[in-house]
Amino acid sequence: MAQPPGAIVSQSQMRNGTSSDTKSPFETQIIILNQCRKLNGQIFIQRDYTQGLDVQFEVEYPSRFTEKVPRDVWENTIVRINRIFADAEAITPQTIFETLLGCFTCYASYLVTKSTYRRKLDELQEFLDRENREIYHNVGFHIRNPMERGLRVLEIAMLIRQGETPRDEVEIQESSRPIRTI
Repeated sequence: MAQPPGAIVSQSQMRNGTSSDTKSPFETQIIILNQCRKLNGQIFIQRDYTQGLDVQFEVEYPSRFTEKVPRDVWENTIVRINRIFADAEAITPQTIFETLLGCFTCYASYLVTKSTYRRKLDELQEFLDRENREIYHNVGFHIRNPMERGLRVLEIAMLIRQGETPRDEVEIQESSRPIRTI
């Protein structure tokens, strides 16, 4: 039986090639990794490496935003985030001077003043706070600072009130036998 890409398969399935002849009190459940993201209520926007190793994120419109966040609003947000990182990583006479001054003062100069990179990261945090407050919190999303994920992904979390279940999540079916996930 062909498994979907990204599926986790139990050891008995790998040994026997199938799971139908196992006599276990547990049912084996195949977990598709993409569905794990959906069950956690998070959206991950991956880094875009098409133009090199500079920090930028994919502009692709997440399908979970449909009818909640207009496409142009999302594109403006992601383009602004990418622009802030491009400005932060730009090599300018000012950044060269800051680096040289830092080297000559054993980086004691950074105790008195912020570097251009630090100022841009502060600008990013202020921008994300404003966007979350004005747009994304109103429709049930929260964009986290990519620095929290080591600049690997841009994480968008769903906001769920206590006691509320997400409407577009897959309901987990209860079976009579316990389920062991592998």
